Amino acid sequence: MEAFNVQNRYEQQEEAYRMTEIEKWITFLILTFILLIAAFNVIGSLSMLMIDKREDIGILRNLGATDRFIRRIFLYEGWMISLLGATIGLVVGIALCLIQEHYGMISLGGGSGSFVTDTYPVKLMWNDVFIVALVVGAIGFLTAWYPVKRMLNKPR
Repeated sequence: MEAFNVQNRYEQQEEAYRMTEIEKWITFLILTFILLIAAFNVIGSLSMLMIDKREDIGILRNLGATDRFIRRIFLYEGWMISLLGATIGLVVGIALCLIQEHYGMISLGGGSGSFVTDTYPVKLMWNDVFIVALVVGAIGFLTAWYPVKRMLNKPR
């Protein structure tokens, strides 16, 4: 008597699915490193803003502003920069993913017919969007927090 081995498509192509999962995580890590490099620009911009506004900080202190209040001003400035960048990046990323998903702008193999599909397959997954938003938010928070803490803790 012969035995049949019934497998779904994930079990049949286990190696291919594992490779695409690894590709997804490697892409995520590479883009996270790019985000960290961009974070240095925000740190530099915020530090330059604080150096430029040192005289105004002194005026605020003379008017009775606490260090906590002044820290909050610059933290909110950094958070606004990060939030704006994250929002624009997420909207553009989602739009490009949806365009590729529905219209297939990036093709595979130049239409040679050697692939099962003619376009690079993508699927928008909201849990991935959420993870990206969390990582961008965390890096944005740290990017704003570090220069503010460093600058305002220096002796006057």
